Amino acid sequence: MVDDRATKSGSRPLSPASHRPPAGVAPPPESREHAGSFARTRAWLSAVFVAIAVLLTAAAAPVQVSEHAAKAAMLLKFLSYVKWPESAFETPTSVLRIAVVGVDPFGRVLDETFKDKKIGAHPVEIVRFKSVSEIEDCHLLFAPDSESSRVERIVEKIRGKPVLLVGESKGFAAAGGCINFQVVDKKISFEINPDAAKRAELELSSQLLKLAKIVKDDKSEQEPPR
Repeated sequence: MVDDRATKSGSRPLSPASHRPPAGVAPPPESREHAGSFARTRAWLSAVFVAIAVLLTAAAAPVQVSEHAAKAAMLLKFLSYVKWPESAFETPTSVLRIAVVGVDPFGRVLDETFKDKKIGAHPVEIVRFKSVSEIEDCHLLFAPDSESSRVERIVEKIRGKPVLLVGESKGFAAAGGCINFQVVDKKISFEINPDAAKRAELELSSQLLKLAKIVKDDKSEQEPPR
């Protein structure tokens, strides 16, 4: 209801704008509380949108991510069934080096899988070689499918050394690799070349051999060219 005194004096009733506090004067507590509530709601919605974006990105990730996570876990299991000669380590507690040559398909998952792990008394170290020529002393060497055209060079590079050579390309084990991963019907299996392991002076557990497909060398003898 309009104030009679305001009408009689000819003045207009106060508009909503006239209720705004003068510049430099803090708004009343209820106004500040409303503004804070709005800010918190906006921040919460932003966080929700970010979480949704992350989930969508993860859902769109390629299958290879989970595949190599599984392979990394299997590599960890393999090491429990392999025995290296004493000469492979300087001391009983020396580092066991796991290496990848070429383009690394694992990313951080390999480091995370072996973080703080020990194989017997040996702590684990992850190293990466960009090319075959960079390969140095290691105990397990993984050759990804991207190195399939360089398998012979890799085999020659580590010939005579106690290295468990593991790959994931067709014909890898028959070409001189110790263990080769295979993916059939979206299931990961592996094959083993016992002759290659023997040449590397590695002892493979019979339990591991029972789980694998046994592969022979493509050639009757795997000897370096003269």
